[in-house]
Amino acid sequence: MTERSDLKSFVDISRYKSILCLDGRIPTSRFFKEIGLPLIAADGAANRLHEIGIKPDLVIGDCDSVMSEILDQTPHKKIQSQDDSDFEKALKYLEENGLMPAIICGISGGYLDHIMNNVGIFMQHDGNIFVDDEIVGYSLNGIQTFKIPLNAKLSIIGMPSCTISTNGLKWELNNAELNYPGMGSFFNRCVSKTLKITIHKGKALMIVYTNEIIDAGLNY
Repeated sequence: MTERSDLKSFVDISRYKSILCLDGRIPTSRFFKEIGLPLIAADGAANRLHEIGIKPDLVIGDCDSVMSEILDQTPHKKIQSQDDSDFEKALKYLEENGLMPAIICGISGGYLDHIMNNVGIFMQHDGNIFVDDEIVGYSLNGIQTFKIPLNAKLSIIGMPSCTISTNGLKWELNNAELNYPGMGSFFNRCVSKTLKITIHKGKALMIVYTNEIIDAGLNY
């Protein structure tokens, strides 16, 4: 993941109670040190954290992927059930222990089917965000406001469908129907200090790019 020292320009860290790390592409050690929230690793994610010198507060899952030497030195909760993925087991633990909402890392970087499943699970739990390579993902429902830097590029996708209105985008949406697969609001721009999104029906995924993207839409 590209180091984003300005992540706090996109995310109000004070709203979150923990970081959940999945066994995918994760940030550098600097990210975890700067955020400073309790860190939970879903099974094999502990291996990736070990590689960058970060020790999680807890490893959770069936613990069949994490290296034994790491497991021996780290608090862990072993859950053998095969009915849920390690991601789902970790989310349930966070809910039961007052550690939600969470910042989720490692949602991508693996096999495509795993990524799609991770996004599907992410969308089932409101209030969390995920941080990936130069993007931040938000689950949208109801009425929400965001403070996003001016001209930040973003996309909104119905998951699987939604009716949406916005206030603060270059190309506003007014009771628009977004569907996946199908019609999404791709490559929009934030043009207000406060972005207001109203989901009248359904749910949506908003992906905000944290790096500067220069294209025709910037000056349109």
